Amino acid sequence: MKKTSIVFILLLTFIHAFSQEKKLKSFTDEYGIQGIQLVYTKGNKTEIYNIGTASKGSDKKITSNTVFEAASLSKCVFAYVVMRLYDRGIISLDTPLLSYLGSYDRFDPKDTRYAKITARMVLRHTTGLPNWGDDKGARLLFTPDSCFSYSGEGYVFLQRAVEKLTHKSLNDLAQEEVFTPLKMISSSYVWTTKFDSVAAFGNNQQIINQYKNANAAYSLLTTAHDYTVFLQALLAGQGLKPATHKMMFEKSSSGNRFDHQASEADQHIGWGLGVGLQQNELGKSIWHWGDKGDFKGFFIAFPDKQEILVYFTYNRYGLNITPEILTTFFGKQTWWQAQWLTYGFKSEKEIKALRSKLEKHGYNQAIEIVKKEKKKDPAYQLPEDDLNSLGYLLMYEDRKKDAAEIFKLNVSLYSNSANTYDSLAEAYEDLGEKELALKNYKRSLELNPQNNNAAEHIKKLELLPL
Repeated sequence: MKKTSIVFILLLTFIHAFSQEKKLKSFTDEYGIQGIQLVYTKGNKTEIYNIGTASKGSDKKITSNTVFEAASLSKCVFAYVVMRLYDRGIISLDTPLLSYLGSYDRFDPKDTRYAKITARMVLRHTTGLPNWGDDKGARLLFTPDSCFSYSGEGYVFLQRAVEKLTHKSLNDLAQEEVFTPLKMISSSYVWTTKFDSVAAFGNNQQIINQYKNANAAYSLLTTAHDYTVFLQALLAGQGLKPATHKMMFEKSSSGNRFDHQASEADQHIGWGLGVGLQQNELGKSIWHWGDKGDFKGFFIAFPDKQEILVYFTYNRYGLNITPEILTTFFGKQTWWQAQWLTYGFKSEKEIKALRSKLEKHGYNQAIEIVKKEKKKDPAYQLPEDDLNSLGYLLMYEDRKKDAAEIFKLNVSLYSNSANTYDSLAEAYEDLGEKELALKNYKRSLELNPQNNNAAEHIKKLELLPL
């Protein structure tokens, strides 16, 4: 290849990367997300983006070595471990897990339905267990294997069975089955000292204590690079029998969730064994999201195209930008996962237009601006949930006065909603406006006598001096 051709290709690559990074920066800026770590691969081509700082208020730049909490992306790695053990005959997918454990202290021994739960049910989220129980245990929401309901409790239950069968800890198993063979040197289900200088969230003792015990559902610490390596192996079926690999990606349960209103997205979402499934214009993909407080992560992988995207953020709004990110790298598609997860704004176009006007004219003009819009177009509408989300986004950015104006707008539009008054009261409370906070908490409680949050805040505020 001529030298001029190589230079031209490098120039095009640089321009493309610059354009992609600029788009990513605009998405993160919109939600006040301080940084993102992202890896995109297609075949042998890899694009790496490390943008901004690790956490809010930090000056620590994100690099490819910055370690994030994978949250629920932990489940997929554990599912792969389970399937490798299944291939070796160590665990059955359809044997009741209690027959391995004998008993389990999170379950009610009087309820015989727990004895039905199997590894297959855990991996496809049909156990009937809640996502998380409470200090009294995990009561069944429904009879096992009769419905889909996402459950972290189920994964911990399966973890206990696997640890007993193998006489090994989850992290030791993960090291043997995944991290060491795949050279994932920045991954662990428990804290190690090598994370001290690279963790996005610091290394104080409180943080370290949170990661002393491995949890299959959420404690994986990793990087976008390491997780991409795992997904490449998973797509290739590395370490799995062909039939087992195929079974993981086959639809094993539907996206119709227990106690959720049915949506169009349900028809395009399913669950394999340990991974979510989506069917859209680009074809079949596997995917999963991670959400644990400020830790947010997401991956999507198209097996037929060998195309993968993984990203991590340390910001509570990190999943709001998923559709924009996916469109940037894969083109305009229907991203059913985003609709199914319901992060972000329902009326994104209208909220963006409103924010633009408010930034220009001031948030204290919110009610007047919306009145003018309604006068121009009687059908103009802003969803209550979207305005509430916008208000809390501003609160998170420490723009409390602006947030209060958005909550006031929401009250004016939805005056019979207890939630709008509750949110406005919270903003006033944070601003030190005790009387206004009390007034709105009390109105919220009038509209919804079951609002325990409002009742607790009223008690607290009434004890404070004027």
